[in-house]
Amino acid sequence: MMEHRNIVHPELDVPRAAFARFTNTGAMGALLWRRLAAGFESHDLPTACAIVYARYKHLEAQSWHKSSLSICYRLDLAGRRDDRHEALFYVKAYLGGRSRNEWEKLADSSRTGLGLGTFPTHVPELDAIVWRFPHDPVLTHLSEVIDVERVRTHLPWELLPNNAPGPGDLTDLTNRVAHYLPEKSCTTRYDLRWQEDSTPHELILYGKTFKGEEGKEIYERMVHFWRTSRQDPGSITVAQPIAYRETVKTIWQRAASGVPLSYVIDENNYECYLVAVATGLATLHKSRLASSRTVTIDDHLVESRKKSLKLGQALPTLTRQLDALLRSLEGDAPSVISADHTLIHGDCQLGNLLAQDDRVVFLDFDDCVQGDPTRDVATFIVYLHFYDFAPTVRDAMSEAFLASYRRVVEWEVSIERLSWHLRVQFLNRAYRSYFQQAAGTEQEVLRILDLARNATRLASIATPTAPWSRDVC
Repeated sequence: MMEHRNIVHPELDVPRAAFARFTNTGAMGALLWRRLAAGFESHDLPTACAIVYARYKHLEAQSWHKSSLSICYRLDLAGRRDDRHEALFYVKAYLGGRSRNEWEKLADSSRTGLGLGTFPTHVPELDAIVWRFPHDPVLTHLSEVIDVERVRTHLPWELLPNNAPGPGDLTDLTNRVAHYLPEKSCTTRYDLRWQEDSTPHELILYGKTFKGEEGKEIYERMVHFWRTSRQDPGSITVAQPIAYRETVKTIWQRAASGVPLSYVIDENNYECYLVAVATGLATLHKSRLASSRTVTIDDHLVESRKKSLKLGQALPTLTRQLDALLRSLEGDAPSVISADHTLIHGDCQLGNLLAQDDRVVFLDFDDCVQGDPTRDVATFIVYLHFYDFAPTVRDAMSEAFLASYRRVVEWEVSIERLSWHLRVQFLNRAYRSYFQQAAGTEQEVLRILDLARNATRLASIATPTAPWSRDVC
């Protein structure tokens, strides 16, 4: 829940005060259900409502009236047969009655044939427009892969493993949304079941649907690393990609067995897991693959300036700490030329890794770009600070990961460059924690800024001469 504070410039609080009601999940769940529940089995109010995605836009003081909030809610529902399911609602909220203008634009586009099938609803009392999943203002083809009957024509039947039958021979096909990023992508799990000689069989697939053609490049990347993993099982482990269907902009892949690495890694087994993470990440960095997108040091600085400014406007009491962090980033920016760039994962953290026996499965290649590989190393270390590890265990994990990574790459991982990227990633995390409702408190942002000030110590905890050992997971 967002807190309200006395702010030096009261006008800066206008967007946050206007949008504060959207953080009241109980009231929002009841309102959305009352207005948009038609067509669902359940007649009762949702048992719970949670925010699964939130993003503020345009919070600058000079344009606060153009601020908007994009937010997605998950409502947990009780079905008629004592089963439970969920509904997703995507809300775009505005200020000063601007939702009326946005609504009229949508109506105009529908009359000209654009935006058909999105079925938005205007909710004037919220100054908002709402889409009920699977309708999405950008992913207009999403319904094709969410409807269990229509998706049958898009599944790559001829490429499925385990002698899976055709669409007419299944005994059951069910699906559920695994991860939805409004206007960007949706990952869906599909459970296929059939009988063969009276023996039941099951196959689990995942489909990741994108807004545009980016899925094709991501699929080719996944195929490369799948082949690498088959040729050298000790290099990297990934889920098996099956096909890319351009008609629905969807990647199909087999489910990877395993459990989230964050569930099993602890002080007794972290070393062997982190050796696998470091080896897999180094394999990606040394792959010589290219991305159509590049992120440079200057790009990081531009984004850091924007985020520092917005955070300072929202939390004026932290302006001094934010200014000091930004000055250190500008003064210490490393010299990285394009020849130093490799393909990087872009989001290397425990949440995108599975433990599979003594292996670690890498997930989510959507954010791969050309960039400084030290960024991935820094991201992994930063995210360790947001799990429930004791500080001594977290430092030991960082040390083991850094030492392992340094042993398997040919380039130097300097303390100075790593410290710089750690500060950038801590700032990113502080920004996300406040503006995406992850923590939502000034105290949490302050804690993260304190971590950023200690980046040099974090970068120094593992040296190239650290002792080597490898426990059994």
